[in-house]
Amino acid sequence: MNKSKILYLSALSSEKLIKEEFDKTGRNPGFAVQKFSRLLVKGLIENGVGVLALSNPPCLFSAKKGNIFLGGDEMENGICYKYIPYINVPLLKHLCLSLYTFFYVLFWGGINRKDKFIICDVLSISICMGALIASKINRINSVGVVTDIYGMMLSGNINLLAKLAAKINDCYVTSFNKYILLTEQMNELVNSKKRPFIVMEALCDSSLLNESIDNSGKKHPRTVIYAGGLYKKYGLKMLVEGFIKANVENSLLLLYGTGSYVEELKQVCKSHLNVEYRGVVPNEIVVAEELKASILVNPRFTTEAFTKYSFPSKNMEYMASGTPLLTTKLPGMPKEYYPYVFLLEKETIDGYATAIRKVLSYSEQELIDFGRKGREFVLKNKNNIKQGRRILDFLISEV
Repeated sequence: MNKSKILYLSALSSEKLIKEEFDKTGRNPGFAVQKFSRLLVKGLIENGVGVLALSNPPCLFSAKKGNIFLGGDEMENGICYKYIPYINVPLLKHLCLSLYTFFYVLFWGGINRKDKFIICDVLSISICMGALIASKINRINSVGVVTDIYGMMLSGNINLLAKLAAKINDCYVTSFNKYILLTEQMNELVNSKKRPFIVMEALCDSSLLNESIDNSGKKHPRTVIYAGGLYKKYGLKMLVEGFIKANVENSLLLLYGTGSYVEELKQVCKSHLNVEYRGVVPNEIVVAEELKASILVNPRFTTEAFTKYSFPSKNMEYMASGTPLLTTKLPGMPKEYYPYVFLLEKETIDGYATAIRKVLSYSEQELIDFGRKGREFVLKNKNNIKQGRRILDFLISEV
């Protein structure tokens, strides 16, 4: 397998480029998506395979309409990036992305096609279309990475372009030779042709294996942190109200991210000083704060249909930090995780309040010991090098 080559198609970009985009706009350029893809690619490279990241970088906000993005190559931390050029005009941009990818994959195949694979983030619609068509012509094996169900990501007033994108995604998502899925339940939606698949619910950074945790910087008052999308449908309003009702002395709830709940949350913060909204910040700042917290929480409701088709990357990040995770019993979270997390058993304000009160009743040392066990579990079993090995074995298997 060491001679094999992989073309990874997604929005993955260098950390330098992502930082520049955030500094220009202050908006989230997809930190979670970038981290997932970067860890996956690094895991493959660490297993001795050559990988090229062919990318449509997420410069959605700073790019000016009508400008020409020239693309280019970049090398950072062992990953080679090739950015696709395009003209930044609606529809024309997507046509540029599809055509460039089509011809690149077509000629990249060359000879020795059995040693080559394309791995596509199925949510990168324009480049997926071009890559899939080319792969059918030159017979390169195609693998779809399904981190979310496109149609379930859409909500509210959906514009015509988004509706068209959803239709196109539905058309091609069943056309890959193999699949890497975040949950078992995804298979019934995207793999109607019953092709080979593996479930890889998440992955964490193998470099953390060599790092020890410094627990000396735990915050006082005791701190509960949530970082991610701030939407009522994700359980954020109930979390905030549950925390307030828990009324634990010397405790603080910090929330990072953006979403439709933000304006209401800001009003809550004015009347409850133990609830703070910290806005959107780079991932490294969030990670540093997570190490100082007593609990990290994911209040996402299990009753929402989309929860069957997702494993939140924040759960993996939380557990890898060594700070205990308090979470609902998400359908996409295998039961092997249960002994290593605190569970929100009842998804009500009273249920959340009871769980928060109970977890914060433990001593700091008890929480540190529990968090350490969770960290050891994910670092040993879900690190990106081990997951990369699983993917490579899956690629070369005949089943």
